[in-house]
Amino acid sequence: MRLLLAIAVLNSHFTVAPLPMIHGHEAVLCFFAISGFYMALILDTRYGSARQFYLSRFLTLYPAYVLAVALSVGLVMSLDVHPMSSRAEMAMLLSDPVTFLVMAWTSLGILGQELLFCLSPAPNGGLQFLPAARDSIWRNAPLIQGWSLSLEIMFYALAPLLVRLRSRTLLALVCASLALRLAVPLAGTENAVFFKRFFPLELWLFAGGILSYRFHALLPRRPGRFDYPAFAVLAAALLLAGLIPQSVAQFVLPCVVLATMPFVFRSFGQFRFDRFTGKLSYPFYLFHFSVVALFETLADSPEGWDILLVSLAVALLVHALFEPGAEMLKRRLRKGRPDLAPLRQQA
Repeated sequence: MRLLLAIAVLNSHFTVAPLPMIHGHEAVLCFFAISGFYMALILDTRYGSARQFYLSRFLTLYPAYVLAVALSVGLVMSLDVHPMSSRAEMAMLLSDPVTFLVMAWTSLGILGQELLFCLSPAPNGGLQFLPAARDSIWRNAPLIQGWSLSLEIMFYALAPLLVRLRSRTLLALVCASLALRLAVPLAGTENAVFFKRFFPLELWLFAGGILSYRFHALLPRRPGRFDYPAFAVLAAALLLAGLIPQSVAQFVLPCVVLATMPFVFRSFGQFRFDRFTGKLSYPFYLFHFSVVALFETLADSPEGWDILLVSLAVALLVHALFEPGAEMLKRRLRKGRPDLAPLRQQA
């Protein structure tokens, strides 16, 4: 499902198949819900301290991210290839010291990339706040899809605390975050891109994922009769989501993920192939836009299936490059892990 969501993001940037698949932004929201589920899982079963957890997340995210940024910068410098910008436009933008510092910090440190949607060059130099993204500096970022990683990192920072909260407290957080998210259109600020990627308004997805995992922990371990129907419902929802109005899909689709994930994971979570394809989703997400930009610049008539296959090949290569070393270091982190009170006792 994670790889399917990553392919849906690609399909939003360059049409691979004329299916009414889930839109890219809603696919990222579903990623957030799955992330809450998975982080609760590994904190419950693999890591005995916040330090171990943070180091494992760093090993998973940052090396491949740095390579993706380096590749994107290299393509701009050498071939003038970028999904939304050009070498000349980026050079003019980065000639301003304030813009250069903001772009360098968000690109190297990841945090704060969602704010690039709200900033544009000011007439007298520096940056100014924008209510909409039409002229924002986001389109000039080296890795324009990296904004979602900023929200992920904020959640990772809070995850060791959140998993220790009682379920009723987490449910209250879900309700408060969701109420804020629903209040944005009512307040007349639905066009302000700042609120579309504001972490407190997306916290309901991560916290909901933790609650979904706790429900999974209460289920019998043996696969049940609802698992495969839940998988079918989830797959159908993601493949046919384009038939749902986008204003509704951003709430309905993550809820479908949260409701079906406990059953889907119970039957599929132990399959090696399932884990392998899930791990491919991250490098696929990181590198697919650079592949799209290369095809659009160098090919006369780029084909979506060619872009998909090359993106998958790049994801496989990056996975083979980083996964063995990262997994070895994470195994060392897990050694000596003390027994933890299972999360199901907090439900």
